[in-house]
Amino acid sequence: MGTVSANEIVLWREPAPIVKEGKYYSLIVDRGQLQKAVRNTNNDYLFSEKGNGIKPLVLIGSPLEISEFLIKNETRGIENHIKELPDIYMGITNYVPQKRFTGLFPLHDLLTKSVEQALIFVPVGTILTDIAGIPSDLNEMYDVIKTLKNKDKSDGKLLYVKFSYLPEDGMKKVGRKTVSFGKILKQMQDANK
Repeated sequence: MGTVSANEIVLWREPAPIVKEGKYYSLIVDRGQLQKAVRNTNNDYLFSEKGNGIKPLVLIGSPLEISEFLIKNETRGIENHIKELPDIYMGITNYVPQKRFTGLFPLHDLLTKSVEQALIFVPVGTILTDIAGIPSDLNEMYDVIKTLKNKDKSDGKLLYVKFSYLPEDGMKKVGRKTVSFGKILKQMQDANK
């Protein structure tokens, strides 16, 4: 898995788990590794029907680090080029690191393990706003974030923020075809009022 630094968080592409055949009729789940997301020529992140654009986007960091990312990138955003699925969804949950490889013995354990590993997202306005307490004035919030040391920003629980064109339980629609990180932050603010 890519490293998450306390200096500045980045957007990642979430890999899709793959079940592989192991020795002695065993099955192994390979969760893959997060890959750094690359912006397109418009300086936005892209959902598309092929290539890396099919993978969900993920932010991992403390509530303050995530807020800082959204503020610093408020004019950038996500473009969805999938015509049949134009909506963009966001979900937030606590980050729980997992092993890349997991053995499954026997075959029926595959379903049990898959269900256990499913992320349950909470409503967008709860975890991040409860912990960070997003103020009504974003400039005030950014001024506070700039004065904090990296160690202070990274204190607290790590959150897993996922953006996808496919809705999952607890995810909230944040845009259609395109959405800026500034608009997402504003929606989170409004949910906290």
